[in-house]
Amino acid sequence: MIKKTVLENGLIIISEENKSVPSFSMSYTLKSGSRAENSEINGIHHLIEHMLFKGTDKYSLVDIANISDRLGGRLNAFTGKEITQFYLKAIDEKFDIAFDLLSDIVFNSKFDENEFEKEKNVVLQEIKESEDSPDINAFELFYENLFKPNPLSFPIAGKTEIVSNFTRDLLYDFYLTKYQPANLLLSVVGNINHERIVDKAREFFKDYSKVMPKDFIFDKPKFIEFNLSHKKDSLNQLYVIMGMKGVSAVSKDRYKFMVLNDILGAGMSSRLFQKIREEKGLAYTINSFPDSFLECGIHIIFSIIEPEKFNPYLNSVKEILFDVRENGVNDDELVRAKDHIKSSIILGLENNLSKMRNIINKELYSKEALNVNKILEEINSYTKDEINRIAKEYLEIENSSIFAYGNVK
Repeated sequence: MIKKTVLENGLIIISEENKSVPSFSMSYTLKSGSRAENSEINGIHHLIEHMLFKGTDKYSLVDIANISDRLGGRLNAFTGKEITQFYLKAIDEKFDIAFDLLSDIVFNSKFDENEFEKEKNVVLQEIKESEDSPDINAFELFYENLFKPNPLSFPIAGKTEIVSNFTRDLLYDFYLTKYQPANLLLSVVGNINHERIVDKAREFFKDYSKVMPKDFIFDKPKFIEFNLSHKKDSLNQLYVIMGMKGVSAVSKDRYKFMVLNDILGAGMSSRLFQKIREEKGLAYTINSFPDSFLECGIHIIFSIIEPEKFNPYLNSVKEILFDVRENGVNDDELVRAKDHIKSSIILGLENNLSKMRNIINKELYSKEALNVNKILEEINSYTKDEINRIAKEYLEIENSSIFAYGNVK
């Protein structure tokens, strides 16, 4: 059973006790990411994420590493477009030290000047490494053109010329403003009861002022249609991305859209994989997936192809999209897609970390408790007519954006 408590300082605490394993996963999720930046501070969330492992007054950098290893070495973090998350996994007998460590890292990091300069250089290397990765670079350029000038177009790690100018004081001031309990969600899944978590949190946050929980605040982007290419002579292949409007993370059609996408290009039995790769040999890599945000979404078709096959590849993709949109899906495809998605949901709940992230997403976006049985019942109820309606509404081939990166002929 999922339980939720909101502290007077605005921190949301959500947990699910699981006594079947002697372990737990725990995280703090900041309701802010690169979408909350502007062009002068793009990359600041990501660099702060790095800095939060560099020491507090209570725990030195070495202490953090040593305790992390004692807990199992599963202390980590990531920055996204809309959230930043810090998480760990540990055995249940280590809950107290794990809670203290993660909480102190997230709320009491001190941003040592020397560590800041070293870590900024590490992030700059990470950015350069991404620029050398053709698939990462292709997607960043695609999003830059798709949503420009909205912050949703920004690369999460930022750009070299911007991050190079960051100062320790700029980062620390931003950190102090953002990393307040009302901006975060604490989640625990595993062999820890909710009351114990709340008691620990009340003690840790006892000196914070009373504040209501805060929610996402983002500027809504505009979807830009384009046909663009970026030539990279050092590559032999073409990285091709097609984007169409998709569903948001809070859309009532999000699971129907998942079924449609599964039929279209989410697995080996999908139409894109079978026809583009298996029947015609036009691509080795091809798949489709939804990328959903708070109030908008993109439906992506991604492939890596030989440059001379671009025209037949694109024509074949459009034929498949047109056929699905105009003629709909068949019974076998519908059953197979439902089974695939239900299995993915169920198997994803087998470990505490995956389950925790599902619970977090439900709370952040729909303000609902995760109810797996309800989701499965909903997916089971879908008819061909419902999926075909989604196909007609969203497979807008004429309004797609296409980007080719690599050995453009």
